[in-house]
Amino acid sequence: MGLDDPLTRWIAIGVAVVATVALVVCWRGLARRGFLAVLGRSVALLGVNVSVLTAVFLVVNAQFGLFSDWADLLGTQQVVTTTQASGSATAQASEAAPVRLDGYDGRVWRVQVPGPRSATTAEALVVLPTGYGTTPAPAGGYPVIEAFHGYPGTPEQWLDAMHLLPSLDAAVTAHQLAASVVVIPTLEVPAGRDTECVDAGAGQPALETWLSQDVPDYVEQHYAVSRQARSWATLGLSMGGWCANEMTMLHPDRFSAAIAFGGYSRLDLGSWKPFSADSPPAKRYDLVALARQDPPPVRLWALASKEDGLSWPSTQALASAVHGSTTMTLVTQQQGGHRTSIWAGIVPQALTWLGSAPGFAPAT
Repeated sequence: MGLDDPLTRWIAIGVAVVATVALVVCWRGLARRGFLAVLGRSVALLGVNVSVLTAVFLVVNAQFGLFSDWADLLGTQQVVTTTQASGSATAQASEAAPVRLDGYDGRVWRVQVPGPRSATTAEALVVLPTGYGTTPAPAGGYPVIEAFHGYPGTPEQWLDAMHLLPSLDAAVTAHQLAASVVVIPTLEVPAGRDTECVDAGAGQPALETWLSQDVPDYVEQHYAVSRQARSWATLGLSMGGWCANEMTMLHPDRFSAAIAFGGYSRLDLGSWKPFSADSPPAKRYDLVALARQDPPPVRLWALASKEDGLSWPSTQALASAVHGSTTMTLVTQQQGGHRTSIWAGIVPQALTWLGSAPGFAPAT
């Protein structure tokens, strides 16, 4: 039976229930004094706890796709990765004071980004390249990567779990990527909401407008960065991978490229429903249909596992749909679940891809 097989979960739940009932029924007999009685109670309690925790783990794993199978869980799986390229090759208010985060060589700042266009204000992290402010900025300004975390998650996810800072520095040192400014906005506005980075309608936060208009405007006003779309890209994991695809494909005037780790290409709002699935706002977010009917002039890069039920179906559909002025590089893992420990090791490959085109290419 597979790790994510429903029968496996039901058996685990049944074992946990039977073990718990058996413990209650037999407890009086185990409550005697003596070494054997104490040993029996200890073994019984351990068995119940293990069975309950196993059942809970299997249910949570089925919901979030953390591990795809037993080999993935045990770390014995040899992940096979293939790369596929698709498409043609034609694309290209009052503010709180910034607070510098401890560590990170003093290069990470927490800022509050107002939203004059979106009427939404939220925090973001800004990651500056080595030497920013002490050495001259490149002609035309630094390129910018707008990065999006997963759900649930925080901007720090990119610094801690995904190890973005050392990967960036290594790519710059190896002359595979131009030194870049990275901005990582908060996506849960309000806190705890799986926003999917959409404009939710009257009286609700307008995340798409904030992320695609207000955040870039703020960065351009406060930092020595490029204002050309070819020097702006998005980067996301899981739900943030969806946001990266969304921002770039819907706003090619702002962004020229998107990188998605375990992302997806069709809206997945879960229990929060700001609009119905068949409404015009929802249809606007069907990126597969957009790629097929009106492909924007952007570059896409995506990592997805065939065993990741959240990201693989729509990512594969997007790769099949792109043509014309949209290009896509699909990096496929034959095995593996939906988690940062798989994706973090592929970040250098994605950054090298980003630096292969004008706008992010290192100076010669």
